[in-house]
Amino acid sequence: MRQKSLVRCTRLFGTVVVLTTLLFGQAFAQQRTIRGIVKDGSTLAPIAGASVSGASRTNSTLTDDQGSFSLAVDAATANLQVTFVGYESQQVPLADRDTLSIFLVAVDTKLDEVVVTALGISREQKSLTYSTQQLKGEELTRAKGTNMINNINGKVAGVNISSSSSGIGGSAKVVLRGNKSASGNNQVLYVIDGVPINNSSSGAQPGNMFGGERDPGDPVALINPDDVESMSVLKGASAAALYGSQAANGVILITTKSGKNGRTTIDFSSSAQIETPAVLPQFQNNYGRGADGQNTNALTSWGANTAGGGGDQVGSFFQNGTNFTNSIGLSRGNEHMQTYISYANTSAKGLLPENKLNRHNINMKQTANFFDDRLTLQGGANYIQQDLQNSPLTGFYFNPIVGLYLFPRSLNLNDYKTFETFDPATNKYVQNWHSLGDSETTQQNPWWIQNRNTSTSDKSRLILNGSAKFNVNNWLSLQARGSMDRTTDVFDRKIFAGTQSIIARPNGAYNYSKITITQKYADFIANFNGNITDKLKFNGLVGTSITDWNTEGMSFNTGATGLRTANVFAMQNTTTPITNTEANNRRQLQSVFASANFDYDGWMFLDLSARNDWSSTLAFTNTPSFFYPSVGLSANIHEKLGLPDFINFMKIRGSWAEVGNDLPPYKTRLLNTLGNFGNITINTVTSLVPLKPEITRSIEAGTELKMFNNRLGIDFTYYKTNTTNQYFEIAASEASLFGTYAINAGDIQNEGVELLVNYDAIRGENFNWSTAVNFSANKNTIIELDDAVPNFSLTGENRGYASRFEVGGSFGDIYGVDFSRDEQGRILFSEDGIPLRSSDFVKLGNANPRWQMGWSNTINYKNLGLYFLIDGKFDYDVLSITESVMDSYGVSARTGAARDAGGVAVNGVSPTGEAVTTAAAQAWYTSVGGVSPVTSNYMYNGSAIRMREIALSYNFKLDSKYVKGLRVAATGRNLFFLYKEAPFDPETTMSTGNGLSGIDIFMMPSSRSYGLSLNVNF
Repeated sequence: MRQKSLVRCTRLFGTVVVLTTLLFGQAFAQQRTIRGIVKDGSTLAPIAGASVSGASRTNSTLTDDQGSFSLAVDAATANLQVTFVGYESQQVPLADRDTLSIFLVAVDTKLDEVVVTALGISREQKSLTYSTQQLKGEELTRAKGTNMINNINGKVAGVNISSSSSGIGGSAKVVLRGNKSASGNNQVLYVIDGVPINNSSSGAQPGNMFGGERDPGDPVALINPDDVESMSVLKGASAAALYGSQAANGVILITTKSGKNGRTTIDFSSSAQIETPAVLPQFQNNYGRGADGQNTNALTSWGANTAGGGGDQVGSFFQNGTNFTNSIGLSRGNEHMQTYISYANTSAKGLLPENKLNRHNINMKQTANFFDDRLTLQGGANYIQQDLQNSPLTGFYFNPIVGLYLFPRSLNLNDYKTFETFDPATNKYVQNWHSLGDSETTQQNPWWIQNRNTSTSDKSRLILNGSAKFNVNNWLSLQARGSMDRTTDVFDRKIFAGTQSIIARPNGAYNYSKITITQKYADFIANFNGNITDKLKFNGLVGTSITDWNTEGMSFNTGATGLRTANVFAMQNTTTPITNTEANNRRQLQSVFASANFDYDGWMFLDLSARNDWSSTLAFTNTPSFFYPSVGLSANIHEKLGLPDFINFMKIRGSWAEVGNDLPPYKTRLLNTLGNFGNITINTVTSLVPLKPEITRSIEAGTELKMFNNRLGIDFTYYKTNTTNQYFEIAASEASLFGTYAINAGDIQNEGVELLVNYDAIRGENFNWSTAVNFSANKNTIIELDDAVPNFSLTGENRGYASRFEVGGSFGDIYGVDFSRDEQGRILFSEDGIPLRSSDFVKLGNANPRWQMGWSNTINYKNLGLYFLIDGKFDYDVLSITESVMDSYGVSARTGAARDAGGVAVNGVSPTGEAVTTAAAQAWYTSVGGVSPVTSNYMYNGSAIRMREIALSYNFKLDSKYVKGLRVAATGRNLFFLYKEAPFDPETTMSTGNGLSGIDIFMMPSSRSYGLSLNVNF
């Protein structure tokens, strides 16, 4: 007993000695307290939960919600160790400093980063066998617009984005790795949280070169960018194969924000932007209204010299556009349940008077875990309401730009700002304009169009989704998902009495439509994972899905006689009503799919996938379903080849895939439809042989490198795709009693390269600079068509323009009219001194950029941040009908310069063989220009380099219990061009369809925007 007691006493005494020594040592040791804040080196956002410790790591602390910390260390401590998951650890020298600002650098490209791929499946970046690119949500919100997809322009290799010319709320054409389908859709598929959304449009489909049709809308233009956590761009067929025929043109995956475990946050953001025209035509101011040098009453400006003219006629009409966006999001959660709720409002005005947009976004997302997290339920609802007024049209009808640009230069446009006057004879207000007799361009008073040819588009969209995932055991999970996406568009156009008689009846007209498009989606997936051997791991899935689309609605217009009583806009107020029930356009796609992914020892990866689709559009054919597989292989070889130490990572990858694309609806069986007044509309399309689905085969190879402690990253990709069995409609023989034959033909090839280079140029305590370059080049070639299709036009071959396919050419080739020339290339002139035209259309250029590049930079100095993006698109051609008509009216700067110079310098020849070196300005431009011009004279190099985006931000350090972060920024988009040759913004497009790329017909000018933004985190 005594021995045991002695042992206890000895142990107790030893413990007391040790504790006393430590206490006295601490008491007498010299200490200092270090305070500081830890932030993300890129975004400057505070990092909560980062570990801060002394060199010995015996004392440490975690940063609070504001990223702040306080730590007592020995005076002899030379460095602090700062670590946080997803960031590079940092040794911070103390020297004689007691207050620190520490910026952590995210692990560049994150070799072990988990990224979202097809069907919402998360995978490690290093295991992918194909190219994909990730964007954070901040890339979409740094400088907000009314369509968030425009914000990725210049940031992703291989993506070509063309913004619609319809101003605020306009759609965008997004093409990945080149156009593939002649008659089908070349737009990408958008997927939100793993579920495809409705990519159909409710507006009139574009494609009319001169008619001025509505913008068809954009599937993501209505989405609130503040709800987006990240975006993944799946460019190739291998990456998108599991989505089937919907993803033949690539996929953009959007992952939305969710509630965070253990945290309650409130995020508020507000931005205010001003927009001004970026590019306007050049006008002459020396020659006034009239013709043949006389100031006579004429529409044109070929009159005598007026010594100054009317000055600027355009600036007085355009207004400064504005865009105010306010958003608030609430996130709260614990280990069992997470909630995210947000609301956003966008209020914008366009460059045109009375062009307004107001949008409300309400989003709710709920996640719950049950049975020890074995069951996860998730549900979400997103409701959007948008009111868009007086959206501008392109072409000549109801387009205020026409009258604005062609207005005689000697008159004062402000005299017509009072756009209507009362006519006692008719007891009605009539349009106040210098002339309404222009049958060629149907020009009107611009203010009249905006106030008396009004339009309203009221869109409401409801997206509902839910999912349930059950982990059966450690190697099997089952998941079921479903969604409904419904968009209703109510369109209303009022055309008042007094409108140009060519486009409206004397008492006016009224158009109304209500169209609802509904997409329903459901899938069921079983996920597997396990170890086959110690080194070989396996995961895979099998699943089935069904997608159903339905379009329904009605449209009304007042018909040939217009309104019976002037300016009473009601369906009953006409003697010739045309009321149509929209065809019940129903499509359904049923699918089964499977994939298997093998991981050998963490360095070699094999992907296999297969999918089979049954499409309703293939009914009554010999191939009602179509099957497509994919295979990919990648190897992380840096550890196996004994590479130099400066190479941290090296991967090679290759893949092959095949995807299908079904047919347009109701093309495989003869159907007649019920028209207006009970008339039967006879179908005019038939097929010579049973139709087949379109097939795209793709190969891809690439490599990824990380070097110099992961500071330099390189990602290179080569790809080639061939799309066959194209759907064409060609003219039928008169004896067949049909208008067109539907056939499968053709092979369109896209071949190109993509390169991404990221470099952390400077990594410092207070100063960081990272830069990135993306480059892509694509060559599109029409390999073959069909013996029955020597060429194929996407547009009508009139007015001097056509978009035509020919073997050896490319998608987007522009055909048009050239001058007639002799053997020496000289322009042939008539006896009257008029240049002669060629009788056949010739190829003039191509509207798709052959290569493009973006250069982004992120610079941080303490709390100050600077981001800017310069990008360019190169080696393509654009056509301006606007310039040709302006020339024929004598309002353009070049017509004034030609008159000042005594004529136009030409290289021509007369019928008698005499050289013609000068042509009279009026004779030249009125014959060469106009609505049907010599098109070759108005082709321009579309290459351009611009300052795409810039943001200067400051993060305030606040000692507040409630405010966790405050950030203000000055932003700008599309501020200026570093290089441009075309007289308009060549990136802007009249249409998101296939046929009118690169064509300018009195399009709205693109805009530059600049403003301020505020982000507050509570």
